[in-house]
Amino acid sequence: MQHSTGSFRGSSGLTIYTEQWLPMSEPGAVVMLVHGLGEHIGRYHHVAAALVEAGWYAVYGLDHQGHGKSEGLRAYFPRFDDPVNDLKQYVDQIRGAHPRKPVFMYGHSLGSLITLTFALRFQSDLAGLVISGTPLNVEQASPKALVAIGAALNAVLPKLAFVEPIDATALSSDTAVSSGYDADPLVYHGKVRVRMAYQIVQASRAIKAGLKRLTLPILIFHGEEDRICPPGGSTTLYEQVGSGDKTLKLYPGLRHETHNELEQDMVLANVVKWLNERCRE
Repeated sequence: MQHSTGSFRGSSGLTIYTEQWLPMSEPGAVVMLVHGLGEHIGRYHHVAAALVEAGWYAVYGLDHQGHGKSEGLRAYFPRFDDPVNDLKQYVDQIRGAHPRKPVFMYGHSLGSLITLTFALRFQSDLAGLVISGTPLNVEQASPKALVAIGAALNAVLPKLAFVEPIDATALSSDTAVSSGYDADPLVYHGKVRVRMAYQIVQASRAIKAGLKRLTLPILIFHGEEDRICPPGGSTTLYEQVGSGDKTLKLYPGLRHETHNELEQDMVLANVVKWLNERCRE
């Protein structure tokens, strides 16, 4: 596997950090990894390795604006369009490097909302979607008063740290994962900012309104013990998406980051199997 890093000037003029993992031979397809809120693409090395070691996939990823090694206020972007536009710019670069190769997008948590928004706008750029731990129904699991307060504050104090930070033990039952997360200097450990929480709600609403138009092949999976993003969001996505080729996997006993659980080899093997069935001869 060949691993390298890079950067480009994003849609807001900020430097966006990138990583790529390439097989030693010519790839048959591309997978774009899209990470979640407060984290960074460096937490996905093992995911990329599993895909590359399957012998067929080139894997790319970036740190969203305000995340990891990219520029910007930590764990914040002023507009939800910003990470979507940055992804579009990067996908166009990747497609230029791998002409006529199918491109799949793998989005986790907040990254799933960015991925689904991208797919609704640029469906013809993609061959399929892998969606993990989506927060599509997070509004239904939040107190209505909190949602209303967040909407009001968004207009006047968008950068205010507002919602309690992620409890690392909710990510995985593997204590090495939670302790590593807490010690990672590239992870944002503060409260979720008002506009980020507001944009998650707004993006979820917009995505659900457009799901019938989304017809790409889609793999959706979620840990049934996810305390961060209700698993019902994945069920809603599966039931409402317009795709004729759709698969839903709910993993009993697993938490938010199924790809970081003790059962991660099984989870990633299922992803590889699904991808292989759609792009390998």
